Amino acid sequence: MIVVQVMGGLGNQMFQYACGRAVALRSAKQLYLDVLDVHRFPVDTVRPYELDKLNIQATPLYSLEEVLAVGRGLGLKSMQVYQERQLYCFDPSIIAIRDNAILAAGYWQSERYFQDFAEVIRQELTPNINCLSVESLDLASEINQYQSIAVHVRRGDYKKINNVLPIDYYQTAINYFTARISEPHFYIFSDDVEWCKNEFMKFAPNAQLVQHTFDKGSHEDLWLMSQCKHNIIANSSYSWWGAWLNKNVNKIVVAPEEWCSSPCTTLDLIPNDWIKLSIHNGKITA
Repeated sequence: MIVVQVMGGLGNQMFQYACGRAVALRSAKQLYLDVLDVHRFPVDTVRPYELDKLNIQATPLYSLEEVLAVGRGLGLKSMQVYQERQLYCFDPSIIAIRDNAILAAGYWQSERYFQDFAEVIRQELTPNINCLSVESLDLASEINQYQSIAVHVRRGDYKKINNVLPIDYYQTAINYFTARISEPHFYIFSDDVEWCKNEFMKFAPNAQLVQHTFDKGSHEDLWLMSQCKHNIIANSSYSWWGAWLNKNVNKIVVAPEEWCSSPCTTLDLIPNDWIKLSIHNGKITA
């Protein structure tokens, strides 16, 4: 029995699932999701459980009684509990787990936790087709016809913790693509459409703002971002997954080198083949 604590928004939930699922596959055990604390997050934003929109292979547990009942049913008297030691830093002890375990109080944000099961994770973290709107399916067909680049802009809750990327980051990233790709078509996904209208139109007047998904769940924007040929991501696990799930073998992903307003390392967070762009000096690192 492998239990992983689920908390935060959809991007965080996906990292927790992917890490737990890989542990379960390595140890040939069933994965359970502890969703008791799914709303617990560093900012006062309600974060619903959204993994049920995806093709996951796990059983959610909604109460402490359910967790204890499953353990008793399996005859378990105790389980090893693992907690994340440092945010964004890979812990090799996690991929060595072969016994019953609980992954608690962690975000597990590195593909190194599940890289050996990458294709399985991609399949299972793809939305169920029945959970996608007709509008999104139509837009995906349009996206596939262009040299499409998804641009994710996260502002909302980030404004409260001073973690919003500057507009210069996006302008540099867009210039990077326009210098390398013929007739790029930018699709902007954001929780602050009005701000994007005012700012992006100054240097990307033909960019298309995706707005039909606001009341349809986070999984729709994430899936649409993954359908684009390339990605410009924010300092967000949400758009990280939009880029990682992108199946284009020739994709270019631009990510911010500095992920937090406070100093932190992204060595294990950002895949080696993604382009890092410093938000301080505008320097591109391939």
